[in-house]
Formats: sequence, C-alpha cells, structure tokens
Amino acid sequence: MKNLTQLFRRMTLGLMLAAVPLVGGCSDNTIMWTEEVKLLDGRVITVKQRWIYDRDRMPRDFTLTFKLPEFSDKEITWHENLMPQVLNVYQGKLYVVGIPYGEAEFRQYDKPFPEYVPYRYDAGQWRRIPFNEIHVAIYDTNMTISSEPQNGATHISLAYKVQEMQDDRIRDHFKKISATFKSPH
Repeated sequence: MKNLTQLFRRMTLGLMLAAVPLVGGCSDNTIMWTEEVKLLDGRVITVKQRWIYDRDRMPRDFTLTFKLPEFSDKEITWHENLMPQVLNVYQGKLYVVGIPYGEAEFRQYDKPFPEYVPYRYDAGQWRRIPFNEIHVAIYDTNMTISSEPQNGATHISLAYKVQEMQDDRIRDHFKKISATFKSPH
C-alpha cells in the first residue's frame, strides 16, 4: 500500500509540474502605452492604447481610452478586435477606423471591402457604420502605424509619428485610408 501511495504522489507531482508551462503560457501578454493624437481641428489629445496578444504574439484585442469633453465628461473607450488606424472628429462626430490584423478578424468583421471597419460614437455608444460614411477629410492615419512602441517606450509623440509616416517600408494603406484596399487573404 505504501508503494501505491508514493506512486500516486509522484504522479500527482508530475502532473502538476507538467501543467506549469501551460499556466505560464496563458498570461495575457498585454502592452499599454499613451500616444499623442492630432485631431483634424488641430487639437492634440492623449490616447491610452492597450493591445493584448495571443500565444503566437499576434495582437488580437485593441482598446483606446481618451477624453473628449464635447462627447462625454468621462473617459471614452473603444474596444474591438481591430487595429486602430484613425481616431478623429469631423463635423461634430467622433470616429474610429480600424483594420483587421489577421484572417480571423477579417472573417469576424464579415470580410469588409475595402478592409477598414469604421465606427461612430453616437449617444454614448460606438456604432459600426458603412465605409462610405467615413468622410475623406479623416482618411489620413493619426494613430501609430508600426505596432507597439519600440524599446519598451510607454509614450509615442507626434514627432515619432511624423517620422513613421516618412518610412518608405510602411505601405500606403496604413498611412491613409484607401477605398480600394484589399489584403491578400
């Protein structure tokens, strides 16, 4: 009986140790930073971004948090499975435009063409709108393009984003909304 008890304890310990890497692999891999965002009317606001990555280091979950007093006296949060590209105000309306980061998100958002998914903030809620309701005046990207901040930075300045826009390695559809953008899905 003593041998069975020892065997059972060893097996239990072995199973527990085997499960440790699985538990460790389930951390949510969250990256957060603030960035300066210049709006069409010339104002510069600070936006908090949070990206959550899956096990394959693919960003899957995106959150923006910011204050704009004309829309709410509290922080406004936008949360989707889309990489935010534009956050802007045009003619008194607040917009966020995101793009599907991968094939799963492309399908989740009904295979949009062009591949942008716009939202408008109406009566305290984000509402998905048709692409043709994005006014050309806000087509220019004003969010960071090259994913999260480099070298562990926690803030992205406007100056950094000006340099980013001059980088020839970044494709045009990331720099400006294109009515014909289709990725090779």
